[in-house]
Amino acid sequence: MVDRRREGRTLTQEFVRITIAGIGLRCAMRNLSPSGCMVECPDLTPRIGAPVELALLPEYIAQGQVAWQLGESIGIFFLEPIDAHVVRHYASDQWLPRGDWSFGGWALPRS
Repeated sequence: MVDRRREGRTLTQEFVRITIAGIGLRCAMRNLSPSGCMVECPDLTPRIGAPVELALLPEYIAQGQVAWQLGESIGIFFLEPIDAHVVRHYASDQWLPRGDWSFGGWALPRS
């Protein structure tokens, strides 16, 4: 597989709301860059090129397509680059547990 990334990925440890080909899910986002991300979604095998909507912040929805899929991992290419402040928001080196706003006030379980 050829790596076509233009920039490095920021490691993330967040759950995000994602819609792939009309199916809404909560998936673990493992990395993020202005041009794309990788998510882990159990029991989902989307087709390459399927449309994607990714809720990154309240009222900030990234539009993209499935670039690749391997096991539970799905690579997403954004149709338009996302803002750098959104990538910094998810950077795992500054990550602290916080409420999961993307599911109507549900909070992530604390361990």
